[in-house]
Amino acid sequence: MGKSGGRSIIERLKHRFKRIKVPTKQRSMIRKDHSKRTATAVWSLLGSIVVLSILTILLSINTRSALNETNAHLSDEGNEEETQSISLPAAEQYLSGFIDVFINVQNTHKAIEERRQALKGYMIQSETLQEDKHPLYQLSDLQGNRLLESHSLFNVKEKEEETLFQYKVTFTNQVPKEKEVEVESDDDDDDEPETEVVIENEETKQTLLLNIPLKADGNTFAVAATPYFSEVYSLNGTIEVEEEKSHIEPYAGEEQQAIQEFLNSFFERYASEPKEELAYMMKEPESLNGAFSFEEMQDMQLIETNEGFKAEVSVLFRGKDTNIPQPAFIELEINRHEGNYYIESMKYL
Repeated sequence: MGKSGGRSIIERLKHRFKRIKVPTKQRSMIRKDHSKRTATAVWSLLGSIVVLSILTILLSINTRSALNETNAHLSDEGNEEETQSISLPAAEQYLSGFIDVFINVQNTHKAIEERRQALKGYMIQSETLQEDKHPLYQLSDLQGNRLLESHSLFNVKEKEEETLFQYKVTFTNQVPKEKEVEVESDDDDDDEPETEVVIENEETKQTLLLNIPLKADGNTFAVAATPYFSEVYSLNGTIEVEEEKSHIEPYAGEEQQAIQEFLNSFFERYASEPKEELAYMMKEPESLNGAFSFEEMQDMQLIETNEGFKAEVSVLFRGKDTNIPQPAFIELEINRHEGNYYIESMKYL
C-alpha cells in the first residue's frame, strides 16, 4: 500500500505537470530606423525639383530673349521693307513715260487709238481699268490738241493702298479757229482788199498738278486709278524756330582789335586767293578762289575759350563780275599760334 500509494502520488504529479502548458517565448520584433533614408530621399527629390525649376526658368528667359531678338529683327526688316517699298528713281522713270502718253492728245483717230493702247499698258490689271469703254479712253467731241511742255516731280504722298505722285505739268492747248486774212488781189484797180478764211491754232498754256496713284511690286509699277488734275499749291510754310540765347558775356578785351584785323585780312584772302595760299592761316585751307570779293565784316561776336576764341561774324561778299551782294554768316574757332592767330575750324551758319 505504501509503495503503490507513493507511485500513484508521483504519477498524479507527473500527470498534472504534463497538463501544465508552459508558454512559448515570442521573439521581440525590433523595428529598424528608416527615418534618415526617408529624409534623404525627400530632400533629394526637393533639390531635383528646385534645380529643374531653375533650369526651366533660365531656358524660358533665354528662349524669350531669342524670340524677342528675332521679332525685333523681323520688325526691323519689315520696317526697312516698308520704308524702301518704292524706289523713287525707278518710279520717276516709269511715270515720265506715262505722263508723256497721258498729256499728249492728238485729234486724229489713229493717234487716239494708239494713246488708248499705250495707256492700258500703264494701268493696273483690273477689269474696270482695262475696259475699252472706261472714260479714261473716251475722247469723243475733241476740239483740239494738247501738247506737253514740261513736267517735274512736285510731291509724293503715302496712302493706305498706293503712293500718290504729284507732278507739276505745263501743257499747251491748241484749238483750231477760223480766221479771216487779207490776200493780195490780182486786180490792181480793185480798191476792196480780198480776204479769205484760214484755219489757225489758237494756243493757251496751263500749269497744273497731275495726281497719279501708283502701286509698286518690287521694281515694277502700275497706275492704280484714273489720274486727275488739281491746282498747284504753295509749299511755303510759317515755321518758327526758337533761337538759343547765349548767356556768355562777349569778349571785349585788349585782343579784340587784333582779332578783327586778323579776320579782315583772312576774309580778303579767303575771297580772292586759292586755298593753298591760306595754309598758314587755316588748319584745313579753303577759299572762294576769286569768285567773290570781300567787302566788309558787318558784325562780330567774340567769346573767349580755353584754347583761344570763338567768333561769329556777318560778312558781305560781292560777285566779282556782277557785284551782286552775297551775305554770309560764319563761325570760326581761333587759336593763338606762335604769336599770331590761326583758324582751327570754320563753318557757315
